[in-house]
Amino acid sequence: MEPWVQYYNGPVPYEELSSRHKILVKMDYVLTTSQVLSCIDDLFILRALIVMVVWTCSYRDVWSYYRTGVVVRWFLGECKSKSEIHRRAKKFRGKIGTVFKDFSKELERKLSGLVDYLPSSALFGKVGKLWAADSFLIEVPFGKRNKETLWKKFQLSLRQGKYKEAGKLLYQYMNCKVRRRFKGEFTKKRNRSYFGFKVFTLMSPTMIIHEIQVKLANFPDNKVGFFHSGYKVVDRGFVGKASTWLIGFPSFRRYVEFFGIFMRRYWRPYATEKDMVELFVYVIALIYNSSIYTSVLSRVPESQFVH
Repeated sequence: MEPWVQYYNGPVPYEELSSRHKILVKMDYVLTTSQVLSCIDDLFILRALIVMVVWTCSYRDVWSYYRTGVVVRWFLGECKSKSEIHRRAKKFRGKIGTVFKDFSKELERKLSGLVDYLPSSALFGKVGKLWAADSFLIEVPFGKRNKETLWKKFQLSLRQGKYKEAGKLLYQYMNCKVRRRFKGEFTKKRNRSYFGFKVFTLMSPTMIIHEIQVKLANFPDNKVGFFHSGYKVVDRGFVGKASTWLIGFPSFRRYVEFFGIFMRRYWRPYATEKDMVELFVYVIALIYNSSIYTSVLSRVPESQFVH
């Protein structure tokens, strides 16, 4: 029996739950057993944000799922209006960074006692302080024919030497009065244009994310700086950093891509500004770390599992 099922006393049998509802069950187990998360003053808002991420929905939809889904109602315990959830989320964004950092450390301590059940990537941890670092682009709507977007495209065309195209964009810019709602920047990757932000992550060999930084999409990879000491395994985009940054270790570095896939699966334009975007990236990473932790617990025999 999986460890977290022992602590599930919900309205629907576990085996009959959907995959999304099972995520809520696992997150409820983590929220109630974690010393860091259980001490949050406003734990309801974290639960509401988790529902938003799992269902990739809006603040308003949280209320709808609460009214129509018994498992969501069980997970939330209560529900507030759209404006109340938004107001409390803006207040919570100043705390999420510290909470996430402490929670990651707590998970590492717990996983240190389950060495035999860790993923194969954990073997690289024996080298010393080794981290896998990478960046991932997340997109937000850039709108149509708005003033700021046209100016960014005009500057990009000038840098690329496309002067005829730049002239057309400048004319459109002079006659455009619409302003963009979502904040962000343009960048290109593999000949495709992106508009939004770039997420930098630092992952331990246990596949737990320890540090996150959200920058504008055009922020260079080799300009980022992480606070954790040790050797960072990176790709060519980080060339130019100090000697503590290593290129290679493909058999270890590939594990960091799992978070990129996970983030793209649950990402939607939740917010218009960078600070609120960062809040939701932290929540996605918190769910990811919890899924790694519970997957390790699922491999631990019940006789050896201690709550």
